[in-house]
Amino acid sequence: MINWMFKRFHIRKLYLWSMSIFALLLFAVAIGSSYYFSVKEIIRTTTSYQERLLNGLSEKLGAQFASIESVSLSVVRNHDLLDLLSGVNEPYENLLAVRNVVASLNTLTFSTPSIFTIELYVDDPHTSGEQELVRFMPLSQLKDNEWYPNIEKSDFAWIGEHQSNSYIGEVTVVSFARKIYSTAGDYKGVVVINMLASEIRELMEGDESQAQRLLLDYGNRMITRTGEIDAEPYLSSITDMKSARNGHQQFPSQFLVVWTYVAGSDWLLIEFTPWDDLVAGSNRMAKLLLIVGVASFGVLVLFSLVINRKITEPIFLLLRAMNRFPVRESNNLLPSDYSNEFGQIFHGYNKHLQKIEELYQSLKVQYGKQKEAEISALQAMINPHFLYNTLDQLNWMAIKDGNAKMSTVLELTGKMLRIGLSHGESWIHLQEELEHIECYMQIQQIRLDNRIRYEIELDENMPDCLVPKLTLQPFVENCIRHGFHGREYGHIHIQCAWINEALQITISDDGHGLPSPDQQLQSKTRGGYGIRNVRERMQAFFGSDDGIEIKNRPEGGTQVILRFPWVEAPDQREEKR
Repeated sequence: MINWMFKRFHIRKLYLWSMSIFALLLFAVAIGSSYYFSVKEIIRTTTSYQERLLNGLSEKLGAQFASIESVSLSVVRNHDLLDLLSGVNEPYENLLAVRNVVASLNTLTFSTPSIFTIELYVDDPHTSGEQELVRFMPLSQLKDNEWYPNIEKSDFAWIGEHQSNSYIGEVTVVSFARKIYSTAGDYKGVVVINMLASEIRELMEGDESQAQRLLLDYGNRMITRTGEIDAEPYLSSITDMKSARNGHQQFPSQFLVVWTYVAGSDWLLIEFTPWDDLVAGSNRMAKLLLIVGVASFGVLVLFSLVINRKITEPIFLLLRAMNRFPVRESNNLLPSDYSNEFGQIFHGYNKHLQKIEELYQSLKVQYGKQKEAEISALQAMINPHFLYNTLDQLNWMAIKDGNAKMSTVLELTGKMLRIGLSHGESWIHLQEELEHIECYMQIQQIRLDNRIRYEIELDENMPDCLVPKLTLQPFVENCIRHGFHGREYGHIHIQCAWINEALQITISDDGHGLPSPDQQLQSKTRGGYGIRNVRERMQAFFGSDDGIEIKNRPEGGTQVILRFPWVEAPDQREEKR
């Protein structure tokens, strides 16, 4: 059953399945190990996040408390209040002063949303009800408050959560108390600014309503807190809390404690995070993924053994068939009942054998044709040599008959033919190409009674390089046939220069030039048979014929510029080696 399924089940799918299981195994082991061993990393990340969060909250709390302290200063320095407490005014003036003080403090209360009520503890207080935001209280009742020890030996102090009567009944407030002194420095009373504790707690919570945080003043007295945690047993265990502006301490299996100073003060904002909230989820995930990883590993091992056996079996069959493969003999060692990738390989291998047989027969035919082509090429090489030998015989006949001009023409033609043959090479030395064009120009001078003059200029620093043979003759021929047509005299100048690591040959004549820009363009793209041949060879050698430029000269005539990349001569290559 397994063999039948394997022969028809695609290897790609088996591979994907095995890779999926293997990936699942790696994922389970990696994630399980990560969750299991990353408690410290979780604590570090949580600590860093909580420190940044507490820093932000501390800035808001610091700004809030600084605002209240600033308001208290403006209250104790209020001129109307100080005049009222001096006791030197008439009753009516005192009544006006009370109204002014109440109005001023009401304005402060309304302009500062965080202020809930203001209480003034003074001697002989003005009568005020619990419904008022600003109330006058007898100084004698100050000692009855449980928070009195905070202010007894200090000019000002913050008071933690306590109860206060107000226009909405008894509420929990956080207060700031500051003593009032006259301009002469006499103690006159205490002003107490109350804030709702619920608003402070909301500010401490931020966006986390379940956070358990504690706010302590510089004397480690609790101002307020959020959450239901009993933090007292842990506060004494937090060592060196004031050694740094931020810090944390771990109580394994209990809490992670992170603290920071409130901006602008020595107060501490502390957050308690239950240990179970940090690691419980990671422990469960680690155990689950560890189980999944172990199970996946077992399945992967069994699956790999089966896959390994089923994959290697057809591979061995193929290797055995390849080792037994005889030349030009069919091979039927491979099974034909596989319909998966191995079936395609076996089928392709059999087709490959058929192709080899066909190729072998084709090579026999091509080998016979190649022999025939070589014989034809050898026969074709006889014709130029026959022509060269015939010209040599004609030359001797002209010498014998005393025809010197004909002898010279035949001799020059023989040289040109010899250079043209050049042992079948497509590239010749620049000197040979220039010798070929000199032979051609001497023949033309003989034909035209020296009415054509030419000049060949070669730079002194010109390296020995190769050029495609018979490249210059078509352009020089065009100069004579078209540039000097109907003219009695003409001059051709050929200059070979070495520019930018390339050979540049310039052919200039003083003939008619190109009649029009249209003909100039056509000359670049068409030309006669000789020029077309040069362009096609340039295209074949260099991939482009941009190295040929034909244009009119400003002073009259035509100019042809040929540019060739440097091709080393064989003897130079041997010297470099």
